[in-house]
Amino acid sequence: MKRLLAATATLSLLVAAGPALAAPAKNAACKAPAGATLVKPGAKAVESKVPTPVGALNEASKEAGTFVLDLSGKAQSATGKLSFTLSWANPVSDYDLVVAGSNDEATDNPETRVFKAKHCKPVPLEVSVYLGAPTDQLTLSVKGL
Repeated sequence: MKRLLAATATLSLLVAAGPALAAPAKNAACKAPAGATLVKPGAKAVESKVPTPVGALNEASKEAGTFVLDLSGKAQSATGKLSFTLSWANPVSDYDLVVAGSNDEATDNPETRVFKAKHCKPVPLEVSVYLGAPTDQLTLSVKGL
C-alpha cells in the first residue's frame, strides 16, 4: 500500500509539473562560400583596403567583398546584423556602400550601414563613387552584431 501511495504521489508531481520543454534548436556552424568572409557577432572587426572605383555620380562601383554572418550556437530563430563602415581621407570625395544591391547615397565620412543578416546567408557589398579621386585610399571595417 505504501508503494502504491508513493507511486501515486510521484505521478501527481509529474502531471502537475507539466511536460518538459525541449531546448530550442541551435544553428550549426557556417562555411563561407569561396571568396567570402565569415563574420561572428562579438568578434573583432574585419578590416581591409578596398579598390577605389573611378567615375562619378554613382555610375561606377567596385566589389568590396561578400560577407557571411555566422550565428552558430545560437537559437535557429536568432537574427543578427552586419555593420559596415567605409572611410577615406579626402574630405571632398563621396563614396557610398551598396549592401545587397541597396544604396542609401549618404554623404557621411565615414559611412556606416547596418544590415539585418540571416545565419549563413551571403551578403554582397560594393562601393559606389559619387565624387572621388582615383588616388583615394578606402578602408572597410565589418563587424557582426
